[in-house]
Amino acid sequence: LIYIAMLLIFIIDLQLPLGIVAGVPYVLVVLISLWITGDRITYIITAMGVLFTTLGFYLSPGIVAPMEIVLINRGLTILLIVSIATIVLKIKQNRHDIATLLAQSIIDPLTQCKNRRAFEMELDAEILRSKRYQRDLTMAIIDIDEFKQLSESQDKAREEENIKKLHKIINDNIRNSDHLYRIGIDKFAVLFSETDLSKAKEASEAIRKLIFSKSEKNDQNKLTVSIGIAMLGTNDSKRKLCQRAEDALLVCKSNGKNQVATLPQVICKDKPHVAAILSRSRAD
Repeated sequence: LIYIAMLLIFIIDLQLPLGIVAGVPYVLVVLISLWITGDRITYIITAMGVLFTTLGFYLSPGIVAPMEIVLINRGLTILLIVSIATIVLKIKQNRHDIATLLAQSIIDPLTQCKNRRAFEMELDAEILRSKRYQRDLTMAIIDIDEFKQLSESQDKAREEENIKKLHKIINDNIRNSDHLYRIGIDKFAVLFSETDLSKAKEASEAIRKLIFSKSEKNDQNKLTVSIGIAMLGTNDSKRKLCQRAEDALLVCKSNGKNQVATLPQVICKDKPHVAAILSRSRAD
């Protein structure tokens, strides 16, 4: 459609006797490309505008204005088209840069999962959705046990590799409808959508056991995690939900670490190991 508009402008320009008024319509079409994704369309429209403006000078049958005026106006038209196209391309580049920065601002650079900023923003939305549709929402906070001692006994590269492995295990064992975040240097959070406290504990227990079993057996300091879980209540705010999950995590730490706790307490029977991602049905 936009190419047809350029051709119509060219045809109309050929029929006008002055031969100097085509610049504004071409510039308007270039400006319209600002709302079209991608730079290619802007380049093409700019090239067409320059070409048609030049051809219009040679092909217009009845130009009556002095030739010097026509040449000056055609030259100014081309300059205007190119200048506006440059501005449009710059604006598009700035938009892309801003979008990239926004994406980077909510992504953890080490694990490439969402960070605390994303967690804070999306938790508000999930709480609203849960209350509006009366669906369960459960939060798990996963904390690496004795992280300070582990850091002191390992170099930076090994520490980062362990965090990435931990992220992969968690991510591979939650559903697509769940949300994983790295909210601290040694801490992750999972939002289990449409999942009650008991099911979230089963999934978290499976993740905890998997992390423990995959830790290298010859390590002096075996990698373990403690997981505190809380489910959104009818009158809960974000602060209350987070505090209850943190309190559940403290229960794990005070009871010896490498375990899962919920507030209120939920007791799950021991079951054969099943991948956490399979322990709950997906949301319809």
